[in-house]
Amino acid sequence: MQLLKILLLSSSLWGGFLAFASPVVPESKSLADELIWLFVEKDSLRATLLTLPPLPLEPVALQSFRIAVGKEKGDKMRQGDHRTPEGIYFTLSHVPEQRLFVPKYGRVAVPLDFPNLLDQMDGRTGYGIWLHGAGNDNRIAAENVTEGCVAFYNDDIVKLKNWLVPQQGIVMISQDGKNVNAQLDRKEVGEFTEKWFTAWTNRNLTDYLSFYSKEFHHEGRNRQQFEKYKSRVFASYKTMNVVTTTLRVLTHPKYAVAIMNQTFKGDHRFHSQGRKVLYWRKEQGEWKITRETFSKTSLNKHNLSEHNLRSLRPLLTQKP
Repeated sequence: MQLLKILLLSSSLWGGFLAFASPVVPESKSLADELIWLFVEKDSLRATLLTLPPLPLEPVALQSFRIAVGKEKGDKMRQGDHRTPEGIYFTLSHVPEQRLFVPKYGRVAVPLDFPNLLDQMDGRTGYGIWLHGAGNDNRIAAENVTEGCVAFYNDDIVKLKNWLVPQQGIVMISQDGKNVNAQLDRKEVGEFTEKWFTAWTNRNLTDYLSFYSKEFHHEGRNRQQFEKYKSRVFASYKTMNVVTTTLRVLTHPKYAVAIMNQTFKGDHRFHSQGRKVLYWRKEQGEWKITRETFSKTSLNKHNLSEHNLRSLRPLLTQKP
């Protein structure tokens, strides 16, 4: 039962956040392989690793980590403002140790895709937002010490990097846990995503386009140009087969994302497989797709064996 005790201890450290996380399962019930995500809460200076199960299941908290964030408070708006951005991001290729200034960043740096498409839409600027080590662990006690990155104890980020696979790791950053992953929002976005998918597979152009914001842009096309493009695509195939799996939803006070693995086949001349991400925002009380992305890297579940979960255990017991 030691693993359960450690996980329950981590839960007690950030109780308000667990409003949207399920209780930790007993050690006798092994967790099934699942997607994971990292929640960074700036107010409490905690980063929490959780599962990302399908609706209507709730996330299960796996571990909590002490962090430090940007020197200035608030959401990042422009390059050099020393604020940590808030939103939902994906990890990029890790920075090799030989390219790091170890006394400041430690031996591990995991870049995030800031500014993402919604950040760019909102006019946010900057670059080089990383999850990284502290160099000197005493820096973490300063709390607001980075230029906008999220800093971890060196031992913590070394272990955590294995859960933040390049191009697949999902990181949400928020000021606090309020209005994060609200159950109603997740349900609504999940239902809208299912309806969007049905319209797509049925090639019902009118219904399909009804889910897109008037502010939607995609690969240089505005909303009107996207409509014409999709009309040509729908008409160009005799057979069109679209399959999505592993649909997951995360909601943030600023927007929501629906993430899924997607396989597309058009006749015998076009085939694609990878990860689709829909960025949803509310417009006049209704969710609309504001941006979408597709990458060739599919989402893979993590092995949540007891052995792998135990590899996280020393991190919490060694830190305040």
